[in-house]
This record gives sequence, C-alpha cells and structure tokens, in this order.
Amino acid sequence: AVTRLILAGVLDRHPGLRVLLAHSGGALPQLSARLASCIAHDPVVAARLQHDARFYLGRLYFDAVAYGAEELAFVGDVRRRGSRRMLFGTDHPFFPPLGETERWKSVVENLEAIEGVHGWDEADKDGVRGGNALALFGLSK
Repeated sequence: AVTRLILAGVLDRHPGLRVLLAHSGGALPQLSARLASCIAHDPVVAARLQHDARFYLGRLYFDAVAYGAEELAFVGDVRRRGSRRMLFGTDHPFFPPLGETERWKSVVENLEAIEGVHGWDEADKDGVRGGNALALFGLSK
C-alpha cells in the first residue's frame, strides 16, 4: 500500500500528507534500495515522480515496534532520518501480561529497544518515547 502511494505520485501531489507506518514500516526500509532501482528502470514511473524513492521514505513516520535496538537503528538510518520520524508503539493488544504483577511485555521490550540504540542521545530517545508524537499531532508538552 505504501509503495502504491509512492509510485502513484500521491506523496508528490500531497506534500503535507503525514503517514505513520506500523511495525517500523515492516520490510519497506530494507527494500528501499530495491524500490529505487525498480523505479530507475521504469521510465514511465520515474518520469511521474519528482524524487528518488528513498526521499519519500524519509517523509514517512514509523512506529518503534521493532523489538530490537538494531532494527530501530536501521529503520532510523534509512535516508538519514534518525529518530525524528520514529514514534513509540506498544503492539497492543498482543503479548498481554500473564500474571497480575507482570508488566506488559511488548511495552517493556520496545522501551528497552529505544534505550539500546547506539547513537541516539537522550533527546532522540525522549522524542521517540513521546516528543515526536506531540510534534506530529501539533500538541505541546
């Protein structure tokens, strides 16, 4: 669905459109170079777009439901987006606590993943934990 938004030129026609992808964008960040190559080899599609495919990925937002620091760092590195386009996610209602004293596993694991990303300072981590969502939705702290 997201590649269709890109290939159909929707993101060019609506530059203010904000799209948030679940599960850290799934396989899309890993396939960004392949998407760019496919577009480059299709003159009809390439002529329709104003930018390289990876440019559009840099305009998208991703939740931080990746369950691993390496995965979050990779998604954040696609088009040098860093942490600014990452928002905290919980994967609710999956993986509920099994006992009354147990914490919600997906929340804990995704918070730990944010903490474990090398190269993100406290401001980056605070952004992913909530600050980026406040900015995206036009809310203040």
